[in-house]
Amino acid sequence: MPRMAASTMRDRGLLLRLQSQALQYFLDNQTSGGLVLDRQRNQGPLRTRGLCSLAATGMGCIALALASKGPYQLLRPQEAVLRIRAALQCALHVLPHQNGILPHFVDSHTGQVYGVDHFSTIETAWMTAGALWAAAFLRDSGLELLARQLAERIDWYYWTAPEESEIPLLRHGQAQDGRFLRSSWDRLNGETVFMYVLASGSAEDRAVPVAAWSHLRSFSGTTAGLHFNNSDLGLFVFQYGLDLLDLSVWLVPTGVDLAAESGIATEANYRVCRALADTFTTYREYWGLSAGDGPAEPPAELAYRCYAPGGPIDGTAHITATLASIARRPDLVWENIDRAAHERRWQLLGRYGFSNVNADRDWVGADMVGIDAGAAVLALDNYLNDNRVRNVFHTLPYVQRGLERSGFRAAPLAPPVRAA
Repeated sequence: MPRMAASTMRDRGLLLRLQSQALQYFLDNQTSGGLVLDRQRNQGPLRTRGLCSLAATGMGCIALALASKGPYQLLRPQEAVLRIRAALQCALHVLPHQNGILPHFVDSHTGQVYGVDHFSTIETAWMTAGALWAAAFLRDSGLELLARQLAERIDWYYWTAPEESEIPLLRHGQAQDGRFLRSSWDRLNGETVFMYVLASGSAEDRAVPVAAWSHLRSFSGTTAGLHFNNSDLGLFVFQYGLDLLDLSVWLVPTGVDLAAESGIATEANYRVCRALADTFTTYREYWGLSAGDGPAEPPAELAYRCYAPGGPIDGTAHITATLASIARRPDLVWENIDRAAHERRWQLLGRYGFSNVNADRDWVGADMVGIDAGAAVLALDNYLNDNRVRNVFHTLPYVQRGLERSGFRAAPLAPPVRAA
């Protein structure tokens, strides 16, 4: 793994500043009910209400726990415990659930559930992972009990819709009418792998069948002259779960090296942006194609799109999204953030980190999205603190059982370097 191009105290200082800002997102945007807002203004006055995301809340559990420890120490450990307990109590006793699976979006004021995926498997996986991680990291027995209750009530097998399909893949969720959504999580990538590990490590009568791994597809392809898994997609799917699982140490049962391919995908993302520099002014200086906000036509303020090398591309760069690739290609990430930190045309560095930018439209995104802040928190803490987030995640019994049952194997050690 390449080391960071930024090696001076000044460089580390910028990364710590970005980490503190990302952590602050969760300190500021946990509601009185315990959940975390899905988005908040990165520039201008703060919103006092909005939709809460269960994934952002799960990431928030990790962020709050980290914020209470060095080198950050933004709140006291006991306050972190109280905040995380509020989130878990809400998930367990306030929110509706179906066989343990929670909603995607919940209105912070009314409690109304929103989203096509009325109940969402991936959101619940993040909420559960965050709860288990925070409880283990803080070593709080009360949180550990609540986190186990949250994890143990999930019937992952039910969510493979066994009466409808012989292929044991997890459905995206259920609609409000109780029908399973037609789409399944069928791609093997950083977005799905941690969820299948958790689901494989559940109680045997509730676990996803091990056969699911043989049905997860790679969708290999070529982008920017590079061949890698899921090459049609943006940064999002190559990052998020890989800051929980250390797949440089453990190889997935199918043999795909997701850690290595995450680095290839990062370089491809960079290359695609640079290749479009004659078409879009933004990409002469910035890069980053990932799910996120971009400019929209009036009267809409913005449009959330799944930007990717395969399209759509409109000249928008998602700078904060690139932070989650810092362990894979630190040189490319540092180039992006160092330039953005010194930008004078627009104020790209807001209260929670870098805003999205589209120079061709003279547009700077107003919001920070919670899961982008969360991905930055996980990636930066791993990078700055010797893989701390991954190391704790691998101590969780659900993760250890999931890796063992699924047939993960230890990655071969690199051959020793011989002295000249």
